[in-house]
Amino acid sequence: VRILFVHSNYPAQFRHLCQHYAENSNNQIYFLSQGKEWTAPSDGSIKLHRYQLGRDPQGALCHPYLKRFESAVLTGQACLREAMKLRQSGFTPDLIIGHSGFGSTLYLKEVWPDAFFLGYFEWFYRTSGSDVGFGEKNAVTPDTACRVHTYNAPIVMDLSLSDRAICPTRWQAQQFPSFLQQRLDIVFDGINTELFKPLTTEERSMGLDIANLKIPHDTPLVTYTTRGFEPYRGWPQVAQGLSLLLKRNPQVHVLMVGSDEVAYGAARGDGRSWRQWALDTYEYDLTRLHWLPPLQYDEYRKVLQHSWVHVYWTIPFILSWGLMESLSCGCAVVASNTDPVQEVISAGEEGILVDFFDPDGMAARVDELIANPERRKALGKKARQTILDRGYDLKTCLKQQLQIIENLMG
Repeated sequence: VRILFVHSNYPAQFRHLCQHYAENSNNQIYFLSQGKEWTAPSDGSIKLHRYQLGRDPQGALCHPYLKRFESAVLTGQACLREAMKLRQSGFTPDLIIGHSGFGSTLYLKEVWPDAFFLGYFEWFYRTSGSDVGFGEKNAVTPDTACRVHTYNAPIVMDLSLSDRAICPTRWQAQQFPSFLQQRLDIVFDGINTELFKPLTTEERSMGLDIANLKIPHDTPLVTYTTRGFEPYRGWPQVAQGLSLLLKRNPQVHVLMVGSDEVAYGAARGDGRSWRQWALDTYEYDLTRLHWLPPLQYDEYRKVLQHSWVHVYWTIPFILSWGLMESLSCGCAVVASNTDPVQEVISAGEEGILVDFFDPDGMAARVDELIANPERRKALGKKARQTILDRGYDLKTCLKQQLQIIENLMG
């Protein structure tokens, strides 16, 4: 089979699926992307092609509502040019699997009209009830609502061309209008439970040794991992809560993993990163607050496996792999009581849920778990089991994805 995977970053959500197909040398697997993640495999079995925009978006020259759409069109054009080169070189995919929203898949059917298109639909923008206006005192303005609604244009265009469509979680699928939800197969990306698994007692007794940082096994360790420190992932609330926790418990150490990148929402207007803002705003004992940049999988996994309590926060938005990986590692999780989290965690069962805007509550619940090893153990066991029992594990998810593809291609 000949498959073209398309995403703004390689390999992103298609890591496991493209590697599965690439393991068969009879398959031709190409990946078209603009960027490449720091954890990307590089074994050569997947032919990576990069696209570049012909020019930067000139948002000032178009209607404000159309800035994001212009970017999508420019991305679509860039992918179109690379697709035409691939066609000229003799490659014609049987199947295109692409992430919708960035614009990269908008025009590929113009190059290969006979190829099947499996779209990955992560999000549909709503002007109320999810991320837009969450926690704001004032109502969303008509101007903001119209601009956000227009974000859906490339998504709907892709959905109209897709032969099948995948969405990773039920709550994310519910953001789409009901008549479009009927087109979505809900299949999660899959967590490698053989990789992200709890340590044995003997392994935990070795303590955490990573990046010149050594934390003994009997030191209470609280972890927070994120792609970027930003409001969409509840960083302002977490930053305050962790400051309170460090004051509340003089024994606890906090390990943060992430970058100053703002993946969602907006950067600060004063030029500071959100992480620097936190350091300027709240008091921390910097001998017990540790920061690490984004890590490779082996090191990142060790952080979760040695965690006593893992903190996960998000506004009503896309669910992070980080939450699922921490559950798979058997972490005792304290998380925000928001819709995407509630799909996976029932309060007090797979983890502890706290109101998103309650940093003091977060600090208190984390401290309570630190003092209660039996409770941590019970939560971690149930957390691990929910990944296995509810079909979030890679084996189950990959099987479902492959079945959809098999049905699609007959």
